[in-house]
Amino acid sequence: MTARATAPASVTWGWRAALVILCTAYGTVAALVVRGLVGGIGFGAADIVIVAAATLVAMLAIVPMAAVIDLPEALWEHWIPERRWRAGRCPSCGHESRQERCPECGAPFEQPASWAADWSSLRRAAWVVLPAWALGTMAGAMLATLDESAFRAQVEVLRSRDPELRDHSRPRAWPASFAELR
Repeated sequence: MTARATAPASVTWGWRAALVILCTAYGTVAALVVRGLVGGIGFGAADIVIVAAATLVAMLAIVPMAAVIDLPEALWEHWIPERRWRAGRCPSCGHESRQERCPECGAPFEQPASWAADWSSLRRAAWVVLPAWALGTMAGAMLATLDESAFRAQVEVLRSRDPELRDHSRPRAWPASFAELR
């Protein structure tokens, strides 16, 4: 019976959850920037489609980092066994032995396979990027709506002081501060 080192599920899921949170933050910033580029106040159906599609395109930049998503598996299943094998220990359990089979765990004493990204790595990347895209787009839409609501309230206060107020503008909130609300 051979023992194969695998990454603990808590480490793998914790790592992926942290990546979803980081990618969601990236998606939120992308959605806010796109919303600033679209312009206007309020969300129409076309605005929602444009913001969602452009944010998805921005999120595709993360997909080539599929190797980062697989880091726990690469460490536990490939890099650590490779280091053990080169040191003359069992790749599976680390027992000091150069026999054909490890007397401790029964695993064959052979060089472990190297890690390489494959289609399953891309699938796991999609499981990180797609939820992050959806969450980031929704968070960006909510933050843009809050910024626009604050602007409307600010204009109402200014109009209560000066009923003849026609034009008022201010920059959008960061990261879309390059655009103005009018």
